[in-house]
Amino acid sequence: MRNFVPEWLARLCQSGRGWTILEALGWTLGFLFAQGIVLIVLLAIMLTATFGTVWPSEDEFLKWVLDTDLDRSFLLVGVPVLGAIFLILPAIRWREGKAFRQRIGWRSPTTDEIVYALAMVVPVALIGNVIYDVVNDWWHAEKILWPFAVALSESSLDQLYRTFQGVSFPVLVVALALAPAVLEELVFRGVLGRRLVQCFGTTRGVLMASTLFAVIHGSLPHAIATLPIAILLHVLYLQTGTIWIPILVHFGNNLLAISMVYFKLGTETPVSLPFMALICGYLLLMLFLLHFRVSRLPKVSNLQNS
Repeated sequence: MRNFVPEWLARLCQSGRGWTILEALGWTLGFLFAQGIVLIVLLAIMLTATFGTVWPSEDEFLKWVLDTDLDRSFLLVGVPVLGAIFLILPAIRWREGKAFRQRIGWRSPTTDEIVYALAMVVPVALIGNVIYDVVNDWWHAEKILWPFAVALSESSLDQLYRTFQGVSFPVLVVALALAPAVLEELVFRGVLGRRLVQCFGTTRGVLMASTLFAVIHGSLPHAIATLPIAILLHVLYLQTGTIWIPILVHFGNNLLAISMVYFKLGTETPVSLPFMALICGYLLLMLFLLHFRVSRLPKVSNLQNS
C-alpha cells in the first residue's frame, strides 16, 4: 500500500518534534476558537434579548446591527477575550497537571526584575510603532496587488481602538490590557513557547512561538509590528524563569497603547537610524543588566519540562 505521508514528515513525527508543532498550532487555533465561542454566545444572548426566540429577517438583523453600532462595539472586542479566560485556563491546568505552577514559572518576581522589565516597555513600543508605520504604508501602497489589504487593515490595532467611545478607562484596561496580557503569555510563553524551546532549542523555539503569537494579531502590519515585543517577552521569560515578568511587560505595552489613544496623546514616532540604534542599544543594556541581576539570585529551576 502506498504511503502518502512524506518521509521527512514521518521522521519529524517519530522524533516528537512533529507532535510539538501540531500541539503549538492546536493551542494557537484553540486560543482563537475559544474567543469565537464566547462571541457566538454573546451574539446569541443579545439577539434573544432583542427579538426573543423568533429569528429576525435579514432586514431586521441589518437594522439592529446599524442601530446598535455593533460593527464598532466594544463588546465584540473586549468580551471574547475576557470570556476566553474561563475556557483556556482550565485547559492549561489540565495539560500541565498538578505541577502547572512549577512548570510555567509561577514564582513572584524580584524588585530588580520588575524595574528592569518595566524600563523596556516604552522602547520596545516605539520600535513596534515604527515597524507598524513602515509596513502599513507598504500594505496600503500595494492595495492594487492586494485587494483585501484595506479590509484586513480594519482589524488592526488603531482601527479596533475606535471602539473606545463610551467605554470607561478602567474597563478598557481590564479587557484590552490585563486580560490579553495574562491569557496570551500563559499560552504563547508558558505552554506552547516553553515546549517549542525545549524541543527545537532557544533560537528556533523563540522564533516559532513569536511567529504564532504575531499571527493571532490580525492584519499583516500589526502582526509584523508585534514580533519585536514577542521576542523580547520570550527572552525575559527565559531569563527570569517567571511568567509574571512577560505578563507585566505585555500589560505595560497594552496599557501604553490604550492610554495614548484614549487620552488623545501624540502618537508620532521620530524615525531615524541613530534614534533606532539608540533604542536597540538601550534594550540590550537593560537585558544585560537584568541578566546580571538574575544570575546573582539563588539557582532555582523554575521552568520544568512537560
